[in-house]
Amino acid sequence: MKKFVFIIAFFVVVPGAYAGLTGIGIGIHGGIISGYDNPVLEDSLVEEYTNIDFADNMTNLGMHVNVGTLRIIEFDGSLDYAWKKHEITQGVDLTFSDFCISGSVKKSLSFAVLNPYLGAGVGLHAMAYSIEAEGQTVAVLPDNETKIGYHIKAGVALSIPLFPLTPFLEYKYNIIQTTDKSTKYNAINIGISLDLP
Repeated sequence: MKKFVFIIAFFVVVPGAYAGLTGIGIGIHGGIISGYDNPVLEDSLVEEYTNIDFADNMTNLGMHVNVGTLRIIEFDGSLDYAWKKHEITQGVDLTFSDFCISGSVKKSLSFAVLNPYLGAGVGLHAMAYSIEAEGQTVAVLPDNETKIGYHIKAGVALSIPLFPLTPFLEYKYNIIQTTDKSTKYNAINIGISLDLP
């Protein structure tokens, strides 16, 4: 936990001290998570229920803040909540979710109004699992856990001169250090940022 706090503090402090701020933006984003591969959850259910497809898309919603610097490097922080409710048998629903706070560093290029970028970062993921079946326990689930994760991402932002809103499309690949085996998934988000004066 101390390492995570240090990394986030680094992302916040260094831009101002190292290169100078060029802008701050805040916004919202949303999208889907695909290819969800959580061996810890799968191992606890696959023997009892064979019709579970964890790769089905999850919904993701979030908010973010961007901090730009003079060296065309951006730092961003985001809060994301992804969830999926899946019927595993008649009257029995599995719900699993991932609440994440993360920080990233991004390198952007500028081509007229298009700004493609690459980035990487770290996040803290709170992962929760539950079964809903008329108040009865029908399966043993892994304990909810909070783990460090890492991600790489690529995207493109549309920057229109004198227009305060910046829409973007982003792909992010996540690896979370869950118990014994890593959890991995893809996220595709669209969003918009309001550039503050």
